[in-house]
Amino acid sequence: MNAIDRSRKWGLIGLVVVCLLSVPLHFLYDWTGELSFVGLFAPINESIWEHLKLVFGPLLIWWTIGFILYKKEGLSFNKWFSAAAVATFLSMLIIVGWYYIWKGALAVESSAIDLSALFIAVPIGQLVAIHVYRVVKPRALYMVLAFLFFAVVGVAFIMFTLSPPDFPIFIPSN
Repeated sequence: MNAIDRSRKWGLIGLVVVCLLSVPLHFLYDWTGELSFVGLFAPINESIWEHLKLVFGPLLIWWTIGFILYKKEGLSFNKWFSAAAVATFLSMLIIVGWYYIWKGALAVESSAIDLSALFIAVPIGQLVAIHVYRVVKPRALYMVLAFLFFAVVGVAFIMFTLSPPDFPIFIPSN
């Protein structure tokens, strides 16, 4: 199997796996008795910001495992992690947009709608990432941007979990 086929297959499998693993991740902080360490990568409350952890960590881990498993098949490190950053960024963006469209613009509050964001965001993010891996030329700039994205957002999760700013995205909903 060539690298493009491998990225397609891995991305499609990840679409299902990441969605399924994100559901228990939602409850992990409570299940562990609210361990502080767990709160750095699992949601600690019902804010939109905390729920972005449901895609950030699982997607980063999924794409990293995929690269480790299949790097000998000619995968481009640069393209692989650029695609991973695209999948993660787009999934996070869709979750935020989905929430604010339903709650803010349409004044609809529903746990089912909130949960559906995950099952819409991850597939779209994965499908776009598969496309990115297939068509984007490897460039150092893309790798630098991917690394910066993961580093900045990862640090922001830690900082804003420990001390959330007073902005709506950080305020827990009901």
